[in-house]
Amino acid sequence: MPDRPRSRPRIAGQRRRDEDTGVTEKVTPATTDVLEEPVAEPEPEPAVTESAEDTAPPARTSRVNLVLTASLAVLIVLVLGLAGVLGVKAYRGQQAEEARAEAAAAGRKAAETALSYDYRTLDKSFADARATMTPEFAATFDETAKVAGELATKTKATVRAEVREVGVRDGDTDRVTLVIFVNQTTTSTITQGKPRVDLNRTRFTMARFGARWLVQEIVGL
Repeated sequence: MPDRPRSRPRIAGQRRRDEDTGVTEKVTPATTDVLEEPVAEPEPEPAVTESAEDTAPPARTSRVNLVLTASLAVLIVLVLGLAGVLGVKAYRGQQAEEARAEAAAAGRKAAETALSYDYRTLDKSFADARATMTPEFAATFDETAKVAGELATKTKATVRAEVREVGVRDGDTDRVTLVIFVNQTTTSTITQGKPRVDLNRTRFTMARFGARWLVQEIVGL
């Protein structure tokens, strides 16, 4: 049996070397296979779905806001419209009130002028009266004045009218009806030269004629 070559004794902790080649032997450490435990895959979380109750409120809120906004807009329009209507009515009411006051003042002067005359100055008396009347009513007045003038000349009559009270029956910005109480003091041969006072109640219809208020009609009451 052949003899094996005798190896050099190895000192503890010293690696074996090849005496001839000087190549260091590589010691491959033993590997221990580690069995990896299978990693459990995470279970998928259930998808969270929003219920109708979760999604409905925003939609309802949006609709409610839209309705409220529209309602508010309509309310504002109505309020502004109402304010405008009331403003126009108030303005027209004020205009009508001013017109009635102007017509009453003009009617007072017209009554004292139209219902007064003097047989000695009939032309002037009747001309002054016509100046307070509309052209249409002045033409009607001329017919009455002609008869009254003849009687005044015959009886030497003078009539002086004095307005006691003026009341507004109705009217607007263009036409006003007045009730005028007039004292007429007459002196003539019929009264034997003594003044006679007659209280007359008359209805004057006043009409706006440009910037003036003129008599459109006189009716005894």
